Amino acid sequence: MEQIELALPASPTYSTRNGSSLIYRYYPAQSESAMILIHGISEDSKYLYPLAEFVSSNNLAKVYTPDLRGYGENPARRGDVDYIGQTEDDLADFVQQIRKDQAISKIIIAGHSAGGGTAIRFMTGKYSDLADACLLLAPHLGPGAPTERPSDGTIIVDMKRMIGLYLLNALGIRRWNGLTVLKVDRPEELRHGSETLEMSYRLMMSRTLLKYKQGLRKLTKPAFVLVGENDEVFYADQYEPVFSTYTKIKVEQISNETHDGILSNIETHKLVREWLTSLTI
Repeated sequence: MEQIELALPASPTYSTRNGSSLIYRYYPAQSESAMILIHGISEDSKYLYPLAEFVSSNNLAKVYTPDLRGYGENPARRGDVDYIGQTEDDLADFVQQIRKDQAISKIIIAGHSAGGGTAIRFMTGKYSDLADACLLLAPHLGPGAPTERPSDGTIIVDMKRMIGLYLLNALGIRRWNGLTVLKVDRPEELRHGSETLEMSYRLMMSRTLLKYKQGLRKLTKPAFVLVGENDEVFYADQYEPVFSTYTKIKVEQISNETHDGILSNIETHKLVREWLTSLTI
C-alpha cells in the first residue's frame, strides 16, 4: 500500500448538488472514453491503482476513482451519507462534471466488490442514461444471490436492526437511518487509519443491490464480469450461472487469483484491454 500511495495521482475535488466537495483521483489518457472505477466496502479508491494505472497508461480510457461520500482520508461523516440514494446522486454529478470538463464520447462505470453492486445500481437506476457500459470485478450482487458466501465474521451485519429500519422506512419513518448496521472486524495491526469500518443503514442501502434478479435483468448495456478463481469473499463459480440466467453478459474467471488480486493480474489487464477495445457504442 505504501508503494501505491507514492505513485498515486493528486486528489482534486468535484462539487455535488448539495454543495459538498468530494475527492477523486484522475489518471489521464489519450482517449475519449472515461472510466469511473468505484471502490469496495471498507477502503477508499487508493487500492484501485493497479487497474486504473493500466487502463490509463495504455490509453484505453481516462480513469477516475472517486472516494465515495463517507470514505477517504477526512470525510465529513465516515461511514454515512445524508439519505438513501445519495451515492448515486453524487456519481451522477461526477459524470456531468467529467463531461463538462473533457471531450468524452463514452462513460464506463466500473466497480470492484461492493463497488460492483454500486455500479449495477447506477446502471439500472434513474441515471442509467448517463453511462454507456459497465465493468464488474467480483461484484457484490446483494442478499440472496448465489455468489454470497456465509459470513466468516469479518463483516458483521446487524440483521435485526436492518429489518427493523427497513420496516420503519416502509412506513415513511427515516429518523434512525443513521444508525450503524455494518461493522468490519479488522485486526489493529492491519489498519492504516483511512479505512471505513462502520456503515450506517442509509449508506449500506445506497450501495447494496437489494433485488439482484431484477437488477441484473435491467442491466442491458454492454458489460463484462471478471472474478478470481480463488475469490475468498464470493463464490466465483456462481457468477457465470447467475449472469447467464438473467443477462447476456460474459463472465471470465481469472485462474488462481483472489478477490483483490484480480486488480493487478496480467490476465485481468489483457481481458479488460480486449473488452474496452471492442466496445462499440
